[in-house]
Amino acid sequence: MSFDTILAQMRVFLPIAIPCSLAIIALIFVLYRFILKKDLKTWKLLLGFLFILNIIFIIYLTFLTRNETYGEIDLNLFRSYREAWNTFSIRNWQLIIFNILVFSPLGTLLPLLFEKFRRLWRTAGAGFLFSLGIELSQRITQRGLCEVDDLFHNTLGVLLGYCLFHFIWLAFQKIRWKPLRMTASIVPLLLCISIFLGIFYRYDQQPYGNLPIDYTYQVPLSDSIVSLKNDLELQNKQLSVPVFVPNGCTRKEACLFASNLFDQMGIEGTSRYSYYEDSIISYRGNHNITVYLKDCSYEYHYVQSEGKPVWGDIGTQVVKSRLRKYGIEIPEQAIFSKPSEGVYQWTVQRSVDSLGDVSGTLTCITSKNGAIYSIDNQLVQQSVYAKETIISETEAYQKLVDGYFQISPHNLKIHELNINGISLTYSPDTKGYYQPVYLFNCEINGEKKDLVIPALGQ
Repeated sequence: MSFDTILAQMRVFLPIAIPCSLAIIALIFVLYRFILKKDLKTWKLLLGFLFILNIIFIIYLTFLTRNETYGEIDLNLFRSYREAWNTFSIRNWQLIIFNILVFSPLGTLLPLLFEKFRRLWRTAGAGFLFSLGIELSQRITQRGLCEVDDLFHNTLGVLLGYCLFHFIWLAFQKIRWKPLRMTASIVPLLLCISIFLGIFYRYDQQPYGNLPIDYTYQVPLSDSIVSLKNDLELQNKQLSVPVFVPNGCTRKEACLFASNLFDQMGIEGTSRYSYYEDSIISYRGNHNITVYLKDCSYEYHYVQSEGKPVWGDIGTQVVKSRLRKYGIEIPEQAIFSKPSEGVYQWTVQRSVDSLGDVSGTLTCITSKNGAIYSIDNQLVQQSVYAKETIISETEAYQKLVDGYFQISPHNLKIHELNINGISLTYSPDTKGYYQPVYLFNCEINGEKKDLVIPALGQ
């Protein structure tokens, strides 16, 4: 769930949750005032309202915003951190931080409302049990993913919330070494902030990005049968191979490119533009072109005003001729495929032995009346950025045997893994570079799958 999605859910949640929380607080007030004959201070009523609102919000996010399509268990501690690191996605980091922050109010409000929770272990224990109950409920109700990482994040959030309470509580006490104790109470919070800042600083300083295809947890293979094809020999030599960088473009160049492409396609009119951090979108009538600045790849789409488009074949040579007219030349080494009716696709693999300056995939979708509905041109121009020493095939194989690879589904139980081939290819990283990776052609439990091991020894 992205941060934007959470904000959208808040707009739906608050108009319902606030009246419900007020109603519960009103019932508690009536119970104390007229039945138990006790007074409740205004500040306690306010804190109680916030406490109930927080509990309802957690339950709402956990159960009412999830589909009945998960129900899985993930016991791999810190897997979410490796996933966030590999993809270096703002969304993934936001989700980790949000899972910590959403439980922090419990750590602050519990000891403020109830004196028995003014001991750290009691507050932490209550937060842990509440989070554990939520995770187990997700498993039972088949809503959401039951993750040990969530349990860790939620408990950490309660601990940080308690630190905030302790800091506030100490501020109103007359005790010895007060400044020192107040400083010590916020050390865990400062430590967490420092860790996250350190992660982002390390990423900024490293020469290349991270690979989204890298492993997020160690796949258990101790009970699996791993075998190499009889005639497959692994090289034990470390090679020096190039790292590529795509040739990007400026916003001005991207706008000019989109305008020229419209002209080549015979689409008349005045172009309108939308500007984004990593792309621009140009519009003419029902047509639009998105150009990505990092590598000048682009997508063209025709939006039909009435009815749904009907895909259909018009012939490979006709499509190639039409694309050539639009200034799109398909490399001779491109591998052609036809995934479905009306869909034409060409792929150029980047390899060490073929140092051409173009690689990627070109996809074109056509209609039965001969129109082109979509062009997704990921055939990008690339230049050699640097040469790096990579690990040997033997070292890559050992990483695979040790379970350091990514596989889907993540909880797949591997009984038999046969390796039929290995090759060196390239994969884009999170900074836009194309890094060398080893591609293992495998059969897992009788099903063909490709496993990828990063080749750079960083």
